[in-house]
Amino acid sequence: MEKLLKEILERITPTEEEHKKEKAIVEAISKKAEKYGVKPILVGSLAKGTDIRGDKDLDIFIMFHKDVSREELEKKGLDIGKKVFTEMKIPYEIDYAEHPYVNGKYENYKVEIVPCYDTKEVKSAVDRTPYHTVYVKKRLAKDAGLKGEVRLLKQFMKGAGVYGAEAKVEGFSGYLCELLTLNYGSFQKALKAASDWKFGEAIDPEGLWKDKNSLKYFFTGADLIIVDPVDKDRNAAAAVSKQKMAEYMVASRRFLQEPGKEYFFPNKEKTIDLKALRKRMKDRGTKIMAVELKHPKINPNTLYSQLRKTHEALKNSVQEQDYRVLKSGLWTDEEKRSLIIFEYEVFTLPHVKHRTGPPVDKAAKEQENFLKKYGKNKPYILNGNWTADIKREDQKIEDLLQKIIEKREGFGKNLRELKEIRTITGDEILKTEDKGLLAYMDGFVTPI
Repeated sequence: MEKLLKEILERITPTEEEHKKEKAIVEAISKKAEKYGVKPILVGSLAKGTDIRGDKDLDIFIMFHKDVSREELEKKGLDIGKKVFTEMKIPYEIDYAEHPYVNGKYENYKVEIVPCYDTKEVKSAVDRTPYHTVYVKKRLAKDAGLKGEVRLLKQFMKGAGVYGAEAKVEGFSGYLCELLTLNYGSFQKALKAASDWKFGEAIDPEGLWKDKNSLKYFFTGADLIIVDPVDKDRNAAAAVSKQKMAEYMVASRRFLQEPGKEYFFPNKEKTIDLKALRKRMKDRGTKIMAVELKHPKINPNTLYSQLRKTHEALKNSVQEQDYRVLKSGLWTDEEKRSLIIFEYEVFTLPHVKHRTGPPVDKAAKEQENFLKKYGKNKPYILNGNWTADIKREDQKIEDLLQKIIEKREGFGKNLRELKEIRTITGDEILKTEDKGLLAYMDGFVTPI
């Protein structure tokens, strides 16, 4: 194990040359920002010394006085960011967290210029970030070896597909990796602890709560609670989905049982056997259909958030009409095409269905209204309720989906306005030349 981890760490630790180049870029951007009367600071993994080789985000926060209005902070922050990027000839785009900021690519580095307040009294969510950096650096200064442990945990989470708090992943942020390593003391101890986690796990790294059991009542419904050391009322793990928490737990168990470098660097280039995939799809006896959305390029955070919202709306609508979903998911190329995919366990239904009315002990008026409305259907009593057998409008899932698409109730705002939305079958999905989509379907259609 020690030999393996040493090899991995050597592979992921940035070189001095790499750091020197990054420092020069940060200094150049900071000097240009300073001209506009703000205080730029470097935050994130590079500032803390927990960055990974070849995978760089240069996060520069520009700090405004606490008395500046929110409107002015957003306006000036964007204006300064645009000017700095323009001066450095960096193409940029506007992204959104709690408020808008500017990002772009410079020599293969993702650069972000984010406005925030220079205050300990948090006025916006991003105001905590500089204090996160100060906290982690202070803790790491006591044990420089922990930087390598953090890097190992980050790379492990990347390999497991659970790294990143953005809407696309809903996983563990770099800050969370740092907190977990600091809390447990090493990469291996963090994995060992995660192997025994339970949903609703509560971690308080600095012991800011006297009664840790009370955390579940304060952070209600959270599957993982990690108290932010710089804000006791914030769950630093709020963005982690139950799915990603579970995937990390299982990956930790498997690695500890049988360590291997493939956990850090999985082989993602897999040849898909289309014939076998089609056979698996047929053997399941279900019906796979997707709602295909053709769209312009949308900010990834917005896109994934709205795809999930639309997915829930579709799922609820079909299940309300008695169609049963066995499995569902979403895929997007993040450029122009997205699919919301459903595998139906029940996809055709009879012409008749129950319409359940009021119980027979309810107000007489309610019963009379039901009997009057469905009189021609000859209502009868079933399990204490008036019941009528009525004609089902849609007997096939395809017909129902078409109506749902036409109404678009509950769809994400940007997706609701699209002109090109249609349903396609599982066979049509597999006609794609997109290797990413085929790989997704290979994982979606599991053997039986």
